[in-house]
Amino acid sequence: MKSYNFYKWRIWIILTFSFVLSLFHRGSMGVISSPMSADLNATATQVSNIASVTFYTYALMQIPAGLLLDLYGYRKISGFGVLLTGIGSILHGITPSISLAYMGRLLVGLGTSVIFISVLKAQSIWFNQREFTRASGLLSFIGNMGGMLATFPLAILVAYMGWRGSMTWMGFLCVIISLLIFIYVKNHPNDYGFEAKGKTGISQKINLKQALKTVLLNRSIWRNFFALFTLVGCTTAFSGVWGVNYLSTVYHLTETKASFYISFILIGLIVGSLCINKILSWFKYQISLCQRIASTLMTLCWIYFLIIANGQPPLSILPILLFMIGFFATAHILSFTDITNYCTPDNNGLASSFINAGEFIASSLITLLIGTFLDLTYVGSSTDAVRYYSASQYKLCFFIFLFISALGILTSFISCKQEQEKSSSTLTTTH
Repeated sequence: MKSYNFYKWRIWIILTFSFVLSLFHRGSMGVISSPMSADLNATATQVSNIASVTFYTYALMQIPAGLLLDLYGYRKISGFGVLLTGIGSILHGITPSISLAYMGRLLVGLGTSVIFISVLKAQSIWFNQREFTRASGLLSFIGNMGGMLATFPLAILVAYMGWRGSMTWMGFLCVIISLLIFIYVKNHPNDYGFEAKGKTGISQKINLKQALKTVLLNRSIWRNFFALFTLVGCTTAFSGVWGVNYLSTVYHLTETKASFYISFILIGLIVGSLCINKILSWFKYQISLCQRIASTLMTLCWIYFLIIANGQPPLSILPILLFMIGFFATAHILSFTDITNYCTPDNNGLASSFINAGEFIASSLITLLIGTFLDLTYVGSSTDAVRYYSASQYKLCFFIFLFISALGILTSFISCKQEQEKSSSTLTTTH
């Protein structure tokens, strides 16, 4: 007879692989934007909108996704989510027009919007609280491999089979994973004859008004929302959309080499995922303090990048700088552990999805603002049928990264007193 741990890890591995694909699709626009722009004759605003429609959809879907997750369970929601992601990627790959590219990326946004919170929901049921933070760090470590795949490995794949072929085949892989979810994943340990070791809700019927009120009036949830807004929103917009174009312009790098440098952000996230639990223990499990220091250090990185180095750090320093930005952004993982102390099991999916929306609201706003600014200041030059924007144009609009990182320092003080009151109990349960 198979053990509790066997089913727990089989479910976790399948769902985590779906998260890998989710992060790949979210970050893929950074590499394919130039060839797609030339193929579809798209402007910077159109490219940013095609990328942003995924972020818009993801953000707008978070509250509905959380409610659906609490109501129907992670099996159906994640299975259909990965399937929609695959269909959207295939449509994006075969599109003959910009309008269908929008539709493809919209479906990708719909599909990916439920995947991460589905894994968290499964973790909250199958893992006890001590295991939850470690599993979340491991989830981020493995999941960010998807972000890594969307950098220079994707650039190599695009060089081999084109951006269309790359998106189409990755879409088919999503369809296969969705089948594995429907075959091998169950909603609850009870389905295998075991008692859950984590938190489980006691009600299948959700009072929407009360659930929303509970989440929206919780100051700790707002603080964690802004942690993702500031820590991850900048890195997603930079690494997933504009970073490759910026480095290609400023340093005259090929897209493959530029994407290699961008990959150091993902390496930072991966390494940070392995260290985050240990780092949290150094701060005596005071999550807001840990995130405040991370926001401060990230702000200093952008000050060096944009002001001291004038938007062009030496290439020898650039990998270290990008690694540090990714490493500090890892502090966002703690938000999903933190909210388990402030919400009931019945509202866990809604709370997780609400704070998760912070990243994508920020990403969509940043991406849209940068694309709009570049087109407003466009002077008519192009390279290989792709619009050319100068280094000074990029540098000026990238100051938004500095502003939002600084905002993260301020928002980390929300509900700080409440967290300190909870810190002793958190310390006890985490140990």
